Amino acid sequence: MKKILAYTLALAMLLSLVGCGSQENEPEVTTGATVISGDAEVVTSVTTEAAESTENITTVVVSGTTVEKVDIVAVFEGAYSYTERSFDTRSYESNGGTGYTLENDQYVDIYEYDSEEDAVQAASQFDSSGTTFYGSDDTVTEYEYVYPVHFWLNGSNIIFYCSETGEFLQDFNSILGTEFAGAGSDYFRPAYANDLIYALWDAGYSVEYKYSSGTGQDYLKDTETACLLVVSNGEVISLWEYPDEYEALDEAARYSVLGDFYAGESTTISIAYAAPTHFYLKDNVIVRYSSDSGELLDAISSVYGYQFAGEEYDYDGEKPWYTTGSVYFDYITAPAENGGSISTFPQYAVIRSTEELESIQDELDLSIPLYVDTTWEMMTYRYSDEWFKTNDLILVLLEEPSGSINPYVTDVTRDEDRDYTIYINDDRPEVATDDMAYWYIFVELTGTKINSMTQVEVASSR
Repeated sequence: MKKILAYTLALAMLLSLVGCGSQENEPEVTTGATVISGDAEVVTSVTTEAAESTENITTVVVSGTTVEKVDIVAVFEGAYSYTERSFDTRSYESNGGTGYTLENDQYVDIYEYDSEEDAVQAASQFDSSGTTFYGSDDTVTEYEYVYPVHFWLNGSNIIFYCSETGEFLQDFNSILGTEFAGAGSDYFRPAYANDLIYALWDAGYSVEYKYSSGTGQDYLKDTETACLLVVSNGEVISLWEYPDEYEALDEAARYSVLGDFYAGESTTISIAYAAPTHFYLKDNVIVRYSSDSGELLDAISSVYGYQFAGEEYDYDGEKPWYTTGSVYFDYITAPAENGGSISTFPQYAVIRSTEELESIQDELDLSIPLYVDTTWEMMTYRYSDEWFKTNDLILVLLEEPSGSINPYVTDVTRDEDRDYTIYINDDRPEVATDDMAYWYIFVELTGTKINSMTQVEVASSR
């Protein structure tokens, strides 16, 4: 990579990214020359007041602001693939920079100087916002960007990131440390927040968006990214992004209907909020909103629909199926070898994973009789990790007074407390054998995940 010797030229070109400069929003100056580079306009003013202007520079302490130096080029051209997102490489022969065009109209430029000292010197000549550069020859260069920008110092490199959303900001901060100039390390407006931001704007609110370190609670799942929307009415909305929609669905299912209990992997936690709290789910994003007034509920609901957990509120629309009523289900029945270690019937088990299915089989010694033309493994093979991503299972263990009676499921409902009722009928022949029989009924709840605190009632026609 060609090294840059001229600071003023390099830094002027550094900001001349396609889409990141604006010819329509040219800064106003009374004296000076306008230098146009590519699609960006850089206004350079050289005045007798330049020396006085430098006295008002906010000192930028660049030492100690970066983490261990990294090969940032390798990060983008190699390790960057871990994000599973695409990018195009651009290079600038005129100034030696390497540029990258990312998704969602974002840009990154990497500039290499002769030495670390030279890069530190150049970095120290920016003001804290990154919009003004004070040259060593009393040149003052001002920049106006279409999107917020961020600068990092990394050894002899200066890295520049231009983005409306800042969705890769957390990645940059983790790799390069705190930025030395720009929109701020807490600036974070991921693309998944846009619809909600637009709805809040339409409702007359202004919004600031901030980086968040995550959910703030160790017992919750780790998020991919997280941000806070600070609304002009003083309230805050949290948005948590999960690796995929399945992880988000699983996490949402762990909350009770009021959101005041959370079912973790090994324990259930009671949660107390300072104000009524509402939870929403869309794709791979969970939204949390706590408010005494509920002022933003309409705006949030216009994007996410009705909450999946939280305090009830007036909702102008059709509530989703999970608030009450019938559910989508299927079922399989099979004779059981015996009643296992169970003495009272019927019994049920809520099963949310292959591990839980294996555990319940071992714990209760569940098996299929030898006279039946199937096995436990054949019955349960379909319940794979992939299947459990979007479905859950209720295993009902049933006792019948005769082996001649065949049970079947007629309906499954879910009430407003999110508890299930499984309705079971049985065919009774006129003449029945006088022997006890045990059955497994695998009730498959399709397209939903169950809270492990869910209560199930088995209603038999008997």
